[in-house]
Amino acid sequence: MNRNTPPVSIGRLAAAITHVPLFNRSGDEFHINLSSRHWAAMVPVRATLLTGCVFLVLGILWSIVQMGLGYREARTISTELDRIRQQDTQLIAEARQEGIDLSEGVLQRLPAEVELANLLIEKRAFSWTKFLTGLEQAIPPRLMLSSVRLEQGGTMVHLLGSAVNLEDITAFTVGLQDHPTFKDPVLAQHRVGASGLVEFDVTLRYSQAGL
Repeated sequence: MNRNTPPVSIGRLAAAITHVPLFNRSGDEFHINLSSRHWAAMVPVRATLLTGCVFLVLGILWSIVQMGLGYREARTISTELDRIRQQDTQLIAEARQEGIDLSEGVLQRLPAEVELANLLIEKRAFSWTKFLTGLEQAIPPRLMLSSVRLEQGGTMVHLLGSAVNLEDITAFTVGLQDHPTFKDPVLAQHRVGASGLVEFDVTLRYSQAGL
């Protein structure tokens, strides 16, 4: 090294390096400010996302409210069922003390027994004399009944018979319609039988009270 060359200090070396273009770069050259850019196409997308989030939050809140209401309703129903079970238990205990059997098998047979009892009551209260008297008043002279069948506890009547001609059957249905105890006669069918008489089938409603 030449002794006449002045020594180089670190400060002067650093100052020289900063003048080199490779090292003399400010931070602004690599800083990109995206917030300063305005993308018009992103506005509806952002609005859609925000709207979707709002509806999602509202849906979650609605589900929570419905869940709470359902839970309260379930608790109410459970409380009522417990109360009814307690009443049933108390009723069965009282029935046993009175000697009444309320077991499951007896309760299953109860509707059939009640229906049978109602049918017996209806048959006992049914007056055949009044029914046949009223029917005899409506029958024309040249018409004959071969079958009388009561249905539905005596309220529906099914009649089979024969007449000399169709006019007698028409007069019979008109007489039934005008009678106070017979209503809505319907001629289901009629045909000429082997004997030459017109056979017929009539259904009607019967009211013992004459209503």
